[in-house]
Amino acid sequence: MFFRRARTDAFRSVGSSGGGTLILPSTPVIQQILDEYGLKHAIDEDGDLAVRWEKCSIFFFYYGEKREVLQARLYLNRRFTVEMRPSVALMLDDWNRTKLFPKAYTVLPDDGMVGICAEQCFDFETGVTRDQLKHTIGVWVDTLIRFSEWVDEQV
Repeated sequence: MFFRRARTDAFRSVGSSGGGTLILPSTPVIQQILDEYGLKHAIDEDGDLAVRWEKCSIFFFYYGEKREVLQARLYLNRRFTVEMRPSVALMLDDWNRTKLFPKAYTVLPDDGMVGICAEQCFDFETGVTRDQLKHTIGVWVDTLIRFSEWVDEQV
């Protein structure tokens, strides 16, 4: 039988576990991890951390009261006409139906063209070790890049 724990300050705190010190994701830590993976990164004009490639960019965003939810969102540089949106959406539906992650969808940026995004997200409310965070970011970047390659194969 499962019991729901009451949320207390102790439950929400970040401390240590048998696997090491628990941290919340932060831009300096993610920058160090990206450096370790050999990925060139920059802070954009909005203050967001980004890794850019020729065909796409991955941005790291934080959500939550303590910025404990981390999201890696890929934006493809390639754009499609609005008339193509239904067929692009069907293609992404196929991805979402057959793959567990990343989640993929269309967007309509200010340029009037249809864009494609994919994202990975996790709530690190109870903390994460640096090694776990490094592994997670590595998997996220790998799967997001694989998604961008899949789109190239489809269109």
